[in-house]
Amino acid sequence: MQGSGALYIRPGVEILPLWGGGGQELNLRSGTQAVPSIAALGIAAELAAQEMNVEVPRLMQLRDRLFDLLAEVPDLEVTGDRLHRLPHHVSFYLPHAETISGKTLVRHLNFAGIAISSGSACNSGKLVPSPVLMAMGYGDRAAKAGIRLTLGRQTTAADVEWTAIAIRQILERLILKPALLLRP
Repeated sequence: MQGSGALYIRPGVEILPLWGGGGQELNLRSGTQAVPSIAALGIAAELAAQEMNVEVPRLMQLRDRLFDLLAEVPDLEVTGDRLHRLPHHVSFYLPHAETISGKTLVRHLNFAGIAISSGSACNSGKLVPSPVLMAMGYGDRAAKAGIRLTLGRQTTAADVEWTAIAIRQILERLILKPALLLRP
């Protein structure tokens, strides 16, 4: 299925074509254009621009609330700068990754109805460190234990509260469970 996308190229930056061919799109992308997809992308961009002044502050408020709630959880560390980031992006890692992996937390949160990811989207399903976290200077262990949440138009304050509760309870259970098994 054909899709569409947009790429802004700053003046003075040169890129190579994906593949050669008929010379469309300034010799950068040959092939038949997916006109319905292009029209849909244009409409989506218009709607996003109209809602941006309301949606961005709302997402930032939800993001910051989630960070506040997660700050009380001793087994999480925020990745990157807490404020200077995308308005809808929350990410952290598990310092106790030797006993709890990011994938384990993802599985438990999925059972709680929370969509969350470990690692980067381009490496989904692979047990490799997040190249983004590695580029940010995090070590191999932290980069393998990275977790990211993306807030969106449908995200509510109740969703943020529930997510924080679920993360806290799951981590408490996963960290205490091995300790309880060691007791005589």
